[in-house]
Amino acid sequence: MDHTQRRMLGQPLAMPVSTTQPKKKRKSVMSFFSKVSWKLRFQKQEPLKNVFFILAEGARDPSANKRHMAMRGLGTMACETPDKVRKFKRIVLDLLVRGLYDPMSSEVVYESMKTLTIILGKIQGKGLGSFFIDITLQTRTLLDDENDGLRYSAFVLFGQLAAFAGRKWKKFFSSQVKQTQDSLLIHLQDRNPQVAKACKTTFRACSPYLRQRKEYSFQGEEDKRNPKLCRQLSHYHPELLQYFYANKIL
Repeated sequence: MDHTQRRMLGQPLAMPVSTTQPKKKRKSVMSFFSKVSWKLRFQKQEPLKNVFFILAEGARDPSANKRHMAMRGLGTMACETPDKVRKFKRIVLDLLVRGLYDPMSSEVVYESMKTLTIILGKIQGKGLGSFFIDITLQTRTLLDDENDGLRYSAFVLFGQLAAFAGRKWKKFFSSQVKQTQDSLLIHLQDRNPQVAKACKTTFRACSPYLRQRKEYSFQGEEDKRNPKLCRQLSHYHPELLQYFYANKIL
């Protein structure tokens, strides 16, 4: 994740939070989050495993609000105790991927993406295993979501995945980027300026995966280029087109 994305991640788009929740439910959620925060604050006296137990329990709770708070708690833990999170990396990733695929709550999905972005940065994408596929597939579907906050977070996370694909997942991620090309072009002109900016940064991060393979044929250089991509970029973002040409991506 480059400097621009780090700065942008620090100013995320807010998800709409319902203010019509029953008082009893709001009290229960705040009680849960307060308990997690307290344990994080006094972790020297309280074993960290107990905090994970509470968060894992909350991440699987039938209440979407508790699942949401559990994901937020994992994000707090990743920021405050990154070394400890590395120790429980597989458990944390499993919980966050579950949250990423949450079928009931967009707030859980949003919080999961934010926390995944933080954690992937802390572990530098190492040891993701098959989680890389799960995260990539779901994040790609959220690039076109109607919610601005989800789209923004999805672009930031997708750009980060581009940095961590490595040799192991290069072929897989290249195919995903090619399938995402239309979304990348569309959201360069997103109605939300922050989303458009995140998209542009991610486009650059994904650009190596758009590079054409060398083919020994009699085709000219112009014929090998992607005409649709060139036209779109030439009209709306000539600076990106020049960047691609300069780096022999197109």
